[in-house]
Amino acid sequence: MVVHYARGRLSTPSGEYTFYYPKGIRWGCKMCGACCRDADHRPRRVLLLPSDVARLEKSGEREFKTDVKGEEPFVAEMRRRGGSCVYLTEKGCRVYPNRALLCRTYPFWIERDGDVFEILFDPRCRGMGRGGELKEGFYRDLLLQAIEQRDTT
Repeated sequence: MVVHYARGRLSTPSGEYTFYYPKGIRWGCKMCGACCRDADHRPRRVLLLPSDVARLEKSGEREFKTDVKGEEPFVAEMRRRGGSCVYLTEKGCRVYPNRALLCRTYPFWIERDGDVFEILFDPRCRGMGRGGELKEGFYRDLLLQAIEQRDTT
C-alpha cells in the first residue's frame, strides 16, 4: 500500500504546529475490540499519560497500570489479562468514556520530531477501508487532543 502524506498546520494557544497526515485513507471503527487485544504479531502496549492515570483514578479505578520509566511523556502501561486489556468485556470497554489517549486515537498515533508531528496508522485495523475518507480536520482534531492531553500533565 502506497500512502501519500499531506502537510497541515495547527494553531493553538500553546503554539504553531506543522503536521503530516496520510491522504486518501478511509476508516470507520467496527467496534470489534481487536485493538484491545494482543495482535498476532506482537503484544499490544497501551502507554498512559499522567492525565490518563489521573482520569481513571478519579473515576474510581485502581490496579490498572504498571509504572514505566524511560517512555516519556508516558508514565505507565495499561495492564493486560490473558492478552487483553483489563477493561475489555464482552460488551466492549468498561471505561470507554475515561479510556486512555492511545485508545481514543487508535488506529492512529502521533510521532514528534521537534515542532513537527507525523500521524501514522495501523493498516491492520479492521476498520481501514471502511467509512468515509478522512480529511485534514480529522487529523487536526487528533493532534489537538494529543496536545491538550500532554499540556494537562
